[in-house]
Formats: sequence, C-alpha cells, structure tokens
Amino acid sequence: MTTRPTISTRQPYVATGPSERTLIKMTMKHLSLFLACAVCLVGSAAEAPSDATFADLAVAEKRLAAQQAIFNHSRSFIMASPEAKAWFERIRASAKSSDNPEVQAALSQILLLDPNRKPLLPLNPKQAQEYDSPEGTTPETKLAHLERLLDLRRSSKEYPLTNDELIALTKHEDFATAQRANRLLRRISSTAAAPILWERLAKLTQRSQVQEVEDEILRLTPTQAVRYLPTELAGASLAAKAAWARIISVRAGRVGSKSRPAIKAAMLPLLKGPANELTEAAWATVPRLFAEADRAALTEASQGLSERLVPKVKAALDALPAK
Repeated sequence: MTTRPTISTRQPYVATGPSERTLIKMTMKHLSLFLACAVCLVGSAAEAPSDATFADLAVAEKRLAAQQAIFNHSRSFIMASPEAKAWFERIRASAKSSDNPEVQAALSQILLLDPNRKPLLPLNPKQAQEYDSPEGTTPETKLAHLERLLDLRRSSKEYPLTNDELIALTKHEDFATAQRANRLLRRISSTAAAPILWERLAKLTQRSQVQEVEDEILRLTPTQAVRYLPTELAGASLAAKAAWARIISVRAGRVGSKSRPAIKAAMLPLLKGPANELTEAAWATVPRLFAEADRAALTEASQGLSERLVPKVKAALDALPAK
C-alpha cells in the first residue's frame, strides 16, 4: 500500500512588524522613562528655595541666580492649590519686608505667576465720563471748539461759529488766527474758502506764511483750486509768485482752454531771471503747461540763464509733450 503525501492548505506566516512581546517590552520601557521623568519633576518642584536664596536677592552678584531659582520653582505651580498659596504668600511677604527696590521689582515679576492672581482688565470697566467743553468767548477759543467738533464729526448745528463769522475771522489781524479760520472754512465749505485763500496768497510776503496758504490751496479739490486760479499775480511778492507757479505745475491738467493762454503768457517772463525759487518753479510748469509748439519761445527764454538752472531747463524742454 502506498501513502500519498498530504498537501496543507495553510498559508505561510510572514512577519510584517515587531512581535507582541517586543511591543510590550517597548511600552514598559517608555512607561518607565515617563515615570522617572515625573518623579524628577515632582522632586524638583518639592525642593523649594531656602531662606538663603531669598537673602541672595539683596546681593547684586547673586541676585540673578537667586531670582532664576525662585522663578523656576514658582513656575511649577500651574493650578491653584494650598501649596501654591503658601508659596506665593511667602514671596509676597518677602517683597513687603524688603527695602531694596531691586528685590521688590524681582519678586513682583515672580508674583505674576501666582495661579490665584486675578488678571487685571486692560481697560477700565467703567464708562468714561463726558464733560461738556466750555463755550469759547474769544476768537481763538471759538476756533478751537469748532475744530474739536469737526474732528468729532458733530452736527453743524453745534458749531459755535457760522460761515459768515468764520469768513470774518479769515481777515483777522493775527495771522495764526486768520490761518486757522481759513483751514476750518476749507473743511466746512471749500467753495467759500477757495477765493479767500487765493486773495490771501497774493497779499503775503513772508515765505513761511505763503507756504501755509499754499498747502491749504493744494488741499482743496482740483476743481475748486483751479476755478479761482488767477491768470497772473501782478504786484505779488516773489514767494507768492513761486507758490502760484508750483500750484499750476500740480493742477495744470485742470486748467481750462480759456485761461491757459493767459497763464502761459504770464509764465513766460518768469522763466527769465536769476536762479531762485520763482525761476525754478516756473520751469517746473513747462512740461505741464506748454507743448512742442512753444519750443521756440521757451528756447529763447532759456538763453543766458544761470548754470544752476541748465539741468532743469534741459529736462523741461526734453519733456515737452507733442500737444
């Protein structure tokens, strides 16, 4: 009788990872390490700094190390507990009993780690009290009150000055008061402020005052600034004419076809002369006000100018537009 070999249908076992015994050993090893670290932390937290460490705060050479030791121990109290309360009461008592401001400052920083400390609100929970500002009795106080109301965007019904009273103050003998009135009038009504500013610019002679009025004109809307733009400033000071030219160079795109020829005719004589702020401002208007058809007149005006103006003249002539 012959015996046939039996064929097993079991699939061979292939190990694809560590065995169960190995996993258990690794888990126990990690758990042992975790418990050892926890014991170290508990042990270090239990070791509170001694009185000698607190005494070292008064010594400049040992203060930093002592403060760090007290800080490290205080940091271990994360949750509120009787031990934390007793520890921080000890720090608080040490801070009160010390006369050294350095020690007090160091301990006050550590007291911020107290878990029982109530955090302070960044803002006062009480609503701020509002007091009615006193009514002005002089032009200066009335202007200050008006400016404050404009900054707060209050209703025009609360304004202490009407437009007519404000326009009257623009002619005040004190320049600072008149200029403040001009500035506030521009914020309220640019239509009323534009002609007053141009008229005031033509009468000023001091450069510092001219610059203030020039700034206010440039703060007007382009339409309002050009609507009342004079074609020339006859009899005005050099500083005023220079400001007029600078404004034209900025707002030349808004100058209409009716007033442009008159302004160009008034600007041509200003291109000639010594090197000063008026001549430089006049040549700055050339690329914005003139065109290629005016090159002959501009070239003639550029003859005999100071060497200081040569680069500006060349740049202005090179930047002339075709039309």
